[in-house]
This record gives sequence, structure tokens and C-alpha cells, in this order.
Amino acid sequence: MARRKRKKKQKKANPTRPSYTRFLVIIGLFFAILFAVLLTASEERSWQEYIDAGDRAYERGNYAWAEKMYREALQYAEQHGKDNPLVAKTWRHLNRLERTRSQAAP
Repeated sequence: MARRKRKKKQKKANPTRPSYTRFLVIIGLFFAILFAVLLTASEERSWQEYIDAGDRAYERGNYAWAEKMYREALQYAEQHGKDNPLVAKTWRHLNRLERTRSQAAP
């Protein structure tokens, strides 16, 4: 007797089974946007971060680094307009640094 070969049953797409493709695309886009936001946020430090870094250097006596940070803060503040109140505050920090340097110099 000859045996018959059984036909393999092909699985049909289950219409009730959800497709995860759309979900994965949305999650991928979300993470791509999140990465882009974090990347741009880390590139531009805020004025206060520059001032804080300058203050820490000033307290340690590292006046060269303090001046560098204050100048960065000044540049940041001036990008938002010369009339920005942050410009005047930054100049006060720079003037304080210069007074301290002149008093420390023999």
C-alpha cells in the first residue's frame, strides 16, 4: 500500500491578533525624538550653569577658569540681546573677579 503524503497546513493570519509593527515604529520614533532633544539640550548650557561653574572656580582660586566661564555666560547672555538683564549680572561677576585679582596681585 502506498502512503499518502500529508499536506502541511499553512497558518493563516489571525485577524484578531494585533500587529506590533505600528507600535514598534511609534516607539522607535519616540526614542529618536527623545535622543535628538537630549543631544541638543546637552550642547547648549544655560547661563546659570556657566555662572555656577565660574563661581566654583572663583571659590577655589582658579581665576583663569572662572573668567572663562563668566565670558561664556556673557556670550550666552548677549545672544539674547544686549539689553538682557543677564548681561549686567555677568559683568558684575567679571568685575568682582577683576577686583579680587587686583587685590591678590602684589
